[in-house]
Amino acid sequence: MNLFNMLKKKEQALASLTLQSSANLKNHLDFNDLCDSLRLAMHEQGIFPKAGVRVKAHSIQFYSVADGHANNGFIDMVLRIGTGRSAEMKENTGKVLMSRLELKVEKLLRTGFLALALEIVEIDPEMSWKINPIHKRLSENQ
Repeated sequence: MNLFNMLKKKEQALASLTLQSSANLKNHLDFNDLCDSLRLAMHEQGIFPKAGVRVKAHSIQFYSVADGHANNGFIDMVLRIGTGRSAEMKENTGKVLMSRLELKVEKLLRTGFLALALEIVEIDPEMSWKINPIHKRLSENQ
């Protein structure tokens, strides 16, 4: 068996949340705090292993939104998860993540210039490869 086949898994524990946001938000939000808050919300669901959770944010420098107004902004979230979770689990996770995000951007939402979105995508385990020794390290430290 070669390394390529060894890395292929049938069960995926990964939960990777990626935020893309308009660059005009960088002076209005603490994205480190937002990422930490969303990471903790994912842990609180009890359906993702601690070592499998990742939250990352990318600022998009070039964009055009709606009517083109310079104050228009967005935060677009995509949560990629492994298979095996019920529709109810995924729906609850989506609601929790959106609620947490809404709390963090409450003032900006009231301006009428901010759009939020979340999509949850299941990863096909046949087309996904990972190496993650963090799982082992965390289980040894418990």
